[in-house]
Amino acid sequence: MKNLSIKNKKHVCGYVAVVGLPNAGKSTLMNHYLKRKVSIVTPKPQTTRENVTCILSADDYQIIFIDTPGILRPRYRMQEVMTSFISKAVDDSDIILAMIDAAEIKNSLHPDITEFARRLKHGNVIVVINKIDKIKKQKILELIQLITEMFPDAEIIPISALDGDGTEELLSVIISKLPEGPSLYPEDIISFEPERFFVSELIRETVFLSTNREIPYSSAVMIDNFEEKTSLVVIHATILVEKKSQKPIIIGKDGSMIKKIGIMAREAIEEFLERNVYLDLHVKVRNDWRNKDVHLRELGLIKGK
Repeated sequence: MKNLSIKNKKHVCGYVAVVGLPNAGKSTLMNHYLKRKVSIVTPKPQTTRENVTCILSADDYQIIFIDTPGILRPRYRMQEVMTSFISKAVDDSDIILAMIDAAEIKNSLHPDITEFARRLKHGNVIVVINKIDKIKKQKILELIQLITEMFPDAEIIPISALDGDGTEELLSVIISKLPEGPSLYPEDIISFEPERFFVSELIRETVFLSTNREIPYSSAVMIDNFEEKTSLVVIHATILVEKKSQKPIIIGKDGSMIKKIGIMAREAIEEFLERNVYLDLHVKVRNDWRNKDVHLRELGLIKGK
């Protein structure tokens, strides 16, 4: 990415909110730019539950991306909190990156996107048509025309976040729109989220990938203990579920599912931390935790007292 900085003589810095429907590819794009996994990615919607800061730095720019949860119409308290994260990111950012899944567009944009566009008062918007690798090239022009009608003042960039097609052009456009100013964070920092946060997210990603139906959406992860020893990192974590009937599913017959989740999560955490890890998982029931502020606060989804 640093080759782009040659074209840009002044130093720019700012916040970019990355918004879109669930599974639009927001987290995939962040991981592509940072060249490592910062945001978890699964095929299931609502994988991202809170804003994740991703910092991309070069000689003459620093971009603080805010990877947000997918746009949705809240059905319970946790989703209301998720929606508030999107609003805050939009309000706090210099640029809005609105990502749209090209493969999901039929004859019109999703109503949640049209509603978002209608309510959006931010003037600096870039619309990203993602997953162009999944559609025929002649359809891209049709999509651009459709999106132009909804976002008349936005710049529109077609990309594939998965294979990198168009991402260099998108980065150039972002840099050109950022305000001039010094870096806000050291260049070697890619996020200011703590390691505990990423560990809990990697465990939750494994639960998403390993289970089906309501289990992924009814589960959460708490880090009970995170201790760095000489030879390894010792982590004790709890997987929360909403109902008593869900606990044996997570555990599995003779502990087979919890063992599978533990192995997969430990490998992902070791890759992220670049250290050996001892991971101990337990499962607890928190009845209807998604609708109770006390549990959402315990999980860090509601900030403050």
